[in-house]
Amino acid sequence: MARNVTKLATIANGQTASDAVDTDTQLLSGILFPSAMTGSTVTFKFSTDGSSWKDVKETDGSAVSYTVSAGDVIRIDPSGWAFASGGYLQIVSGSSEGAERKIVLIFRAS
Repeated sequence: MARNVTKLATIANGQTASDAVDTDTQLLSGILFPSAMTGSTVTFKFSTDGSSWKDVKETDGSAVSYTVSAGDVIRIDPSGWAFASGGYLQIVSGSSEGAERKIVLIFRAS
């Protein structure tokens, strides 16, 4: 039986990137956005140590990107995030946020 864990990724007022979120060997399976977001898309950065960041890209070289739906949950296929289960994630908004945003990341056991 899968065990779900939620963690907060916070983007500070006026910033685009969230703080580092430790995946704790969990697989990202969903994102719950707050009721307001300035940016209309989000991309991701990954780090093995929480300080050296790399853009997360598809196999064709394009950025992994999701359209932001304020207040909605985006389902993510966790099998595509297996590489990130042993590191840190950052959520990057397409625009500087007009206020602090708390984004809920939903993980499940790998």
